[in-house]
Amino acid sequence: MSTAAYICKAGDRMITTIIFDLGETYINGVLGLEKRLEPILGKAAAQIYAEMQGENLVSLFKGEISEEEYWRRAIEKNSWKTDIPTLKKLLRENFIEIKGTREIIEALKAKGFRLGLLSIHTKEWIEYCEHKYGYLELFDATEYSFEIGVLKPDKRAYQRIMKKLGVNPEECVFIDDNSNNLRAAEALGIRTVLFESPKQLRSGLASLGIKV
Repeated sequence: MSTAAYICKAGDRMITTIIFDLGETYINGVLGLEKRLEPILGKAAAQIYAEMQGENLVSLFKGEISEEEYWRRAIEKNSWKTDIPTLKKLLRENFIEIKGTREIIEALKAKGFRLGLLSIHTKEWIEYCEHKYGYLELFDATEYSFEIGVLKPDKRAYQRIMKKLGVNPEECVFIDDNSNNLRAAEALGIRTVLFESPKQLRSGLASLGIKV
């Protein structure tokens, strides 16, 4: 009997697979960039964050436009007094591992769980993060929105990563910091844990019979 099967044997469903979000769960993402830009743009962080949202960001995450084009449009639309190299540099400085999450992922892997990564992200940012943190070796399968043109909470995103992993919904736990994404997963029969911190994640997994 595998370690994973033993750990989850007491539950009403066998859990074999853990699927993680990336941004704000394992690596700090775009959130927080607005604070870095406050002194540069002379605008409040909340306003900057709002100006970063919208159809251009969706197009970026779907792989329809490049990072360069996204920033060009943001500068032009919002009359930002900055340049693209500065925006790229500040964002990449924001991509920092959340202390404690990697240790949980490594512990789950050591216990024999299959691990997936399901993320709304863009090609250029992923290339940077993968190179800097070398996390691909931790996961059995990855699914990025820019590769498939589908964003969570679209059910197709979850279905695709489960197909890659070769598992059914009842075998999975999905971890994300966004409650909307969790509700979509739950509608498919996937168990979920809302990520707030690594300490809380350990507690949430323990409630499902998974101790790390």
